[in-house]
Amino acid sequence: MTVLITGASSGLGRAVARQLARAGVPDLVLPVREGRTGDALRIEMESLGCRNVATPLLELASLASVKQFIEEFRTRAPPLRLEGLLLNAGTQSAHQLRFTQDALESTFAVNHLAHYALFKGLHDQLTPTASVGWTGSGTHDPNLRAARAFGFRGAQYHSAMMLAEGQYPGAKNREQTCRDAYATSKWCNILLARHFGSRELGQRRFFAFDPGLMPGTGLAREQQGVALAAWNYVLPHLVRILPGASSPQRSGDTYCKLLQGQIAIKDNGSYFEYTGKVIAPYLPDNVQSLIDDLVQTSDELLVRE
Repeated sequence: MTVLITGASSGLGRAVARQLARAGVPDLVLPVREGRTGDALRIEMESLGCRNVATPLLELASLASVKQFIEEFRTRAPPLRLEGLLLNAGTQSAHQLRFTQDALESTFAVNHLAHYALFKGLHDQLTPTASVGWTGSGTHDPNLRAARAFGFRGAQYHSAMMLAEGQYPGAKNREQTCRDAYATSKWCNILLARHFGSRELGQRRFFAFDPGLMPGTGLAREQQGVALAAWNYVLPHLVRILPGASSPQRSGDTYCKLLQGQIAIKDNGSYFEYTGKVIAPYLPDNVQSLIDDLVQTSDELLVRE
């Protein structure tokens, strides 16, 4: 079994990779941004029992890097067929939106567009029974009380091009814009799992996954002062009582079970939470037109670059 996981150097992705290595998965492909990080990750996974660990370089904030990664993966010898693909890596700005060298808002570029490009570029490298998972987030749902408590107002999708340009009408300040960008990018992941799952006619399994609130992970690395200290040192001890909270280990275990088919997927493209339960994502009446816009615009952006 060969599994590719983005964002495996820390947090949820690392927890999933560790559990797969312990379970005896023979081949892991864990892209990293830096060679030093890859060396440490490879040694760790090999020590846990994985025989073959590849840590190729990949910068998700660069479409040129994504394109190069796809080309090298497709032409490597001997060729690899993927039985698992977890599009998991994510970024979140805290105080101000950033833009990539491709002039795209970085949250949209990393959390959505790079993973969209990876899926399309590696689709024919998947085995007939492969599992593909996208990491979503409950912050996309405007009706989720726990998300609202942390300042999220749900996905703010007007058009995919506006997301690429970092335009979020109605945001009262830059911090709100950052939260909007994160929630909306994660909703894009949920929509893509639903879109591709509904189109798949074979035995491949598609799903989106909400790992829950995971205090202590690197997602809040841009926070400062009291907020950062609370995230790293206080909230991890309150996971059991915080609504919607989990840990990388608990969520990683569920993610692994979905990936390996130990949790059934009745409807391809379903959305699961960290408990393994199917949950209903936020879906407005015009959701299909939004999906069509997302796919069309994403294709246009990839061709443009």
